[in-house]
Amino acid sequence: MYLNLRNTLGFVALATAAGASWYWSRQGSVLDQDAARSAHLPLGYYLREAEISVIDTDGRVLYEIFADAVEERPDEDRMVLDRVYIRYTPAADVSWEVRASRGEIPTDRRHIDLIGAVELMSKPQTGSDGTIIRTPRLRFQPEEFLATTDVAVNVSFGEERLEAVGMSAHLKDDYLELESSVHGQFNP
Repeated sequence: MYLNLRNTLGFVALATAAGASWYWSRQGSVLDQDAARSAHLPLGYYLREAEISVIDTDGRVLYEIFADAVEERPDEDRMVLDRVYIRYTPAADVSWEVRASRGEIPTDRRHIDLIGAVELMSKPQTGSDGTIIRTPRLRFQPEEFLATTDVAVNVSFGEERLEAVGMSAHLKDDYLELESSVHGQFNP
């Protein structure tokens, strides 16, 4: 009986060791698969409370981008920004600022697509009221000083209001083109 109990205990110990060995080798292969998969993903970066300065051809800061978060997505050829604020510097001599809930910049960096509660605001040097343009979506081309959209816009300057569908704002020239369905309210 002693020999049978000893053999049974030995068999249980060997079976337990074999089971544990199989389990641990299985876990390693899953980790190896995850590592192999992540090795094929493109590398990107993630920033919090980012401040990005864009330099003009003369080496001066042309405009600055502030965002709560910036995530590069190289597999999608773009950067995604959360809570975006963009302003021209005094060297640009353009008195406009932009705010939006979200922004996307393609890797060629020629424009910024702004999405969600977009506000384009003029900041005049004189004591006059500035212009505020609100829209859900805007394509902003900061180096060309151009902002465009093909969706609804609300324009206000002081007490005056305009609504339209589509617009082009030439920021350097302070020139605004409204495309269609223009309606306004002006006080005498």
